[in-house]
Amino acid sequence: MTAHSTSRPSWQRDTCPPWCVVEHAEGDPVDDRYHDSITMHVPATLGPGPSHADSTDLVLVMSRRCGELDDWVLVGEPERDGQHLYLTRDSAARVTGALTALLTQSG
Repeated sequence: MTAHSTSRPSWQRDTCPPWCVVEHAEGDPVDDRYHDSITMHVPATLGPGPSHADSTDLVLVMSRRCGELDDWVLVGEPERDGQHLYLTRDSAARVTGALTALLTQSG
């Protein structure tokens, strides 16, 4: 079910947020009941320095467990368990502002 759909499974008590693209179904396992945004892929170079840098795509997804109120932003590498940041919406906004300020000052 998307945010624009009018029907939803019996277990889903909340309305999908406008950014949810998940097709919720009656048979969804309890552990898989999330509202998720589109997945964005951002090319990035990671590493401790130029001689050890690796190119990758970072994945960015907004997510909320069905029935809960908090939105989370995932930033991480798709194939690297434990290499993810899970930030609240407010924290992600603060990091975005700080990165923008840092990059603006660095010219």
